[in-house]
Amino acid sequence: MSAKRWLIAVAACLAVSVAVLAALMTGALYLSLPQQSGELHLPGLHDRVTISRDSAGVPVIQAQDVTTVAFALGFVHAQERFFQMDLLRRSAAGELAQLVGDVALPLDKKRRLFLLRKQLAARWQQLPEIQQHVLRRYAEGVNAGLTSLKLRPFEYLLLRTEPQLWQPEDTLLVVGAMYFDLQDNQPEREYARGWIARHSTPEQSDFLLPAASVWDAPLAGQPPSEPPAPLQAPRWWPASGQAQSVDDNAPGEALAQEAKGSNGWLVSEQGKAILANDMHLGLRLPTVWYRAQLRYTDDTGPVVATGLTLPGAPAIVSGSNGTLAWGFTNSYVDTFDWVALKPGEGQRREVQEILKVNHADPVPLTVQTSDWGPVVETELGPMAMHWVIQLPGAIDLSLMSLAHARSVEAALVVGQQAGIPAQNLLVADNQGHIGWTLAGTLPDRLTPGEQNSLPLLSPQARWREAALPAQQHPQLIDPPQGVIVAANNRLLFDEQGDNLGDGGADPGVRASAIHQALAQTQALGVSEMHRIQLDDRALLIASWRDYVLECDSAEPVQRSARHQAIVAQLQQWHGQASADSTAYLLLSRWREALYQQVFGSLDKALGQTQVQASYRAANPRWDSTLHQLMIDQRWVPAPATSWCQLAWQQLETLWQHNDNGRLRWGDMNRSHIAHPLAASLPVVGALLQAPSVPLSGDNHVPHVNRPTFGASDRLVVTPGDEAHATLAMPGGQSGNPLSGYWLAEYSDWVNGVMRPLLPGQAVSQLTLMPEGPIGH
Repeated sequence: MSAKRWLIAVAACLAVSVAVLAALMTGALYLSLPQQSGELHLPGLHDRVTISRDSAGVPVIQAQDVTTVAFALGFVHAQERFFQMDLLRRSAAGELAQLVGDVALPLDKKRRLFLLRKQLAARWQQLPEIQQHVLRRYAEGVNAGLTSLKLRPFEYLLLRTEPQLWQPEDTLLVVGAMYFDLQDNQPEREYARGWIARHSTPEQSDFLLPAASVWDAPLAGQPPSEPPAPLQAPRWWPASGQAQSVDDNAPGEALAQEAKGSNGWLVSEQGKAILANDMHLGLRLPTVWYRAQLRYTDDTGPVVATGLTLPGAPAIVSGSNGTLAWGFTNSYVDTFDWVALKPGEGQRREVQEILKVNHADPVPLTVQTSDWGPVVETELGPMAMHWVIQLPGAIDLSLMSLAHARSVEAALVVGQQAGIPAQNLLVADNQGHIGWTLAGTLPDRLTPGEQNSLPLLSPQARWREAALPAQQHPQLIDPPQGVIVAANNRLLFDEQGDNLGDGGADPGVRASAIHQALAQTQALGVSEMHRIQLDDRALLIASWRDYVLECDSAEPVQRSARHQAIVAQLQQWHGQASADSTAYLLLSRWREALYQQVFGSLDKALGQTQVQASYRAANPRWDSTLHQLMIDQRWVPAPATSWCQLAWQQLETLWQHNDNGRLRWGDMNRSHIAHPLAASLPVVGALLQAPSVPLSGDNHVPHVNRPTFGASDRLVVTPGDEAHATLAMPGGQSGNPLSGYWLAEYSDWVNGVMRPLLPGQAVSQLTLMPEGPIGH
């Protein structure tokens, strides 16, 4: 056979193989679609349930009581999102490799240290009886939904494994997964801060690790002034030949490493209150949240709660019940300490664990534990990882009570008692009242929060054995100005704020921008709040633009044509992080290049002993710190003779990298929202991805929008006027790409189109019935 015919034959075989694979994939997807109409008789169900869906697949679940609603929600979650639920419980327990293979072993080894599955099994009996009952009913519903599918979810066919039934404790692991997602920056942050403090003078450390910046907008207290820059740089500061060049950094990746967070604000005006909330999380398919309306009756009367559920948990996480609306942002209080252990101290013991791996041999793991948490070796010797997740009551299902709270005061109490990661809870009611509190589990420290806890000697480290009592959580109800903004910025600069500490709070740029936008808005309705959610005015990057233009005017020398073109582009920039902006891309890449030039070598040194430790984790306010150095002309990295010279050298180099200033922000900032398995399926993986489009927005503007990180929802609601409320998500309801609901909301989310919070007219109805007589 000639080479040409051989190649044709190989190509034909490949084409047939691809076609067969695609056909098998399509068949598997079709058979794993859920039933959405008709009637199903299910074991374990005692009463009739109706599940009506609108044209976007949003269900209205109507049942007699909360436990039956929990069963039905579990049924729907399993049929639409079981693989997502499975990933959440396994990631928290350190059991992902058993599902997806050895690629997950590094994460499993890190998370198995906390022995969370064993801890939660022991804590089960401490849960209130009603929570245990709801979790059992939810688990029964999940398993009924899973076993009612004609074929197991397609992911398990691809991974050649079987899904494991849901256990009641698995929902607690889902809450644990949110702890890891929202607080896993703190070990690296405190490690980096401790390293800097040990390798710098007190004056240098105070300057490099400031407690506040010019952007901070707290609810209480006064931010301290930024400390002055010392004359002398620390020894580790980059000298000649040590700083990285512009070519060495990867701004696209590094820009995405900013802190996770959310925007939330409340406005009360003329007897009406409004809540706006967009929770910023990693973006993938299916989306983080599953929309639902739950209808049932409890001791207070009829309950109609509409909003976002997290697959794996029977609760409306954020939404409205007609009387009350609520939402969350990450609080970034300090919930972690490194504790130095002396020999024989802390009741150290070893636990032998086995990490199971899909289609591979199991891997043994020795876990060292202590009274203060898992023990790991560091450059300073053995350290315990002391984290609030280990406290009694840190994980429970109290949050479900928000659905039937009837006042701001009652909702704040629910939040203060909830076993969730520490969050800013924002609440508005239909009487025009607004309120905020720190919800979730907080450490009850014997001394103020220690930010540089490496090392922290064990006598100092003792938290009280229980979490901070609910009645001691800070709260604010109906402030005189009628506005509360919580955008991951530090909200308390008073004594209580000092005690709670700073776990890596946002520098406050987004909060400042939101305050400005609210002050400039005449009417404060749903559409106006939605526009602020999409506001891409870039105050932070604009401050850097002003600096480089001041540099240009301060040194009147002969300018090259390239230099003049850059000046013109920066002067013409409209100050927004819009997808079509060339200046914003240039300035953003320059900001990242500047960071890498100054702190890249430090980050490499930190990362050798603590993965992901970095200066930006230690000091999220690094822009202000570096800007102060540049204004004062201190610590200029050689061979540059001034910060202005360094800045313009970098800008001119990046101008060339940006196709001589023609590349736009949207050329780099493109959406990449995909199923976790999409990358491993080169042929059919395209089915599991949303269309990639240019995005406006960035990390430090209200419209947080990055390729794989951004607004997991956009909610705006006036309690009592839900008919005009809006809610958008970056994807649809279903986890199956053959479903019409797979990407039902994606286009509107990308384009900033408002969608209604309330479900629309029903297009299908599924009735769930007991196998025997109703009520038995």
